[in-house]
Amino acid sequence: MQRAALKQSLFSDDKFLPAHQLVASLLDIAISRGANKQRLMRGTGIFYEDIVTGQGKISPLQFFKFVANVQAQTNGKDNAFLLGRRLFPGNYGHVSNALMHSRNLSDALRLAQRFQMILCPFVDIRRYQDQHFCHFIVRDALGCGEHWPFIIETYSTALIAASKLLAGKRIPFYVDFPFARPRHIQEYEENIGLRLRFSQPFWRIRVEKQWLNQPFLQPSHSLKQHAMQQALQDLPDGVSFLKQIRQLIQCLPASKLDTIAHRLNMSPATFKRKLKSHGMRFQQLQDELGTEQALYLLQVQGLNNEDSALAMQFSDVTNFRRAVKRWTGLTPSELRLGAE
Repeated sequence: MQRAALKQSLFSDDKFLPAHQLVASLLDIAISRGANKQRLMRGTGIFYEDIVTGQGKISPLQFFKFVANVQAQTNGKDNAFLLGRRLFPGNYGHVSNALMHSRNLSDALRLAQRFQMILCPFVDIRRYQDQHFCHFIVRDALGCGEHWPFIIETYSTALIAASKLLAGKRIPFYVDFPFARPRHIQEYEENIGLRLRFSQPFWRIRVEKQWLNQPFLQPSHSLKQHAMQQALQDLPDGVSFLKQIRQLIQCLPASKLDTIAHRLNMSPATFKRKLKSHGMRFQQLQDELGTEQALYLLQVQGLNNEDSALAMQFSDVTNFRRAVKRWTGLTPSELRLGAE
């Protein structure tokens, strides 16, 4: 059987982000705080004309450099939260229109995942459900590195602000963060809420399933469909590099680095270089996926150690415990308790 062709890989140095979206809003925030426009642009390769015309494209690396300049020139503790509040409806055009006319939260979340490469190309999202909650595990798709907390703060805030605008009320999301509790906790509580946990294995967002059918204020099937058809023309032709690797590892779980490199039409050496430029190692991605599966089995499904070890094809429970401890720093029992 002929295997399906892979989509084009999008790397962190590829120019596929519209310059007028994130950069324009963050530029306004920085200038309002006294930053100098020329100094903000310095070393980024971004030109002001690219922003105002709405035609220019930038790479994720250029955006990260711009973020670093903004943080250096301003009191940057709340820049990400301010940006998150401005993202929606913002400059997302047809996708914003489609979301504005979505039926309910479930409909909007499906739309957001469909057009994720426009709304938030920096992430790779996996969705799970249990009896009471819908879970979203969110991972770095483009090698965000030191800017990962900025991305997390921005898009967590955007989710809360956008859902409140669409529903006319604040929907109670639970958010786990993969870093320690920050000193500026008041920004998190004000912009994201009080249902927060830190030092967790992943950035994870949960919402009780009863909220998925929360009616939105301006539902319109015809207007939504029209906007979606227009938005499809704006979708980048490709998939984020790290997301593509995760998909291959999940489809070929026993594969080694050389096998995945071959599927991507790369030499092993080139593949390693690309991973390094995205701040990742192959073993790191494999461990990450193991962590995610363990989290799903122990927390979402609530399985015991024996059944979880069997599902993950470990030869015995002891090896399973050791692997979970190595991946997460927690024992399986401690990880299971994290669901409570």
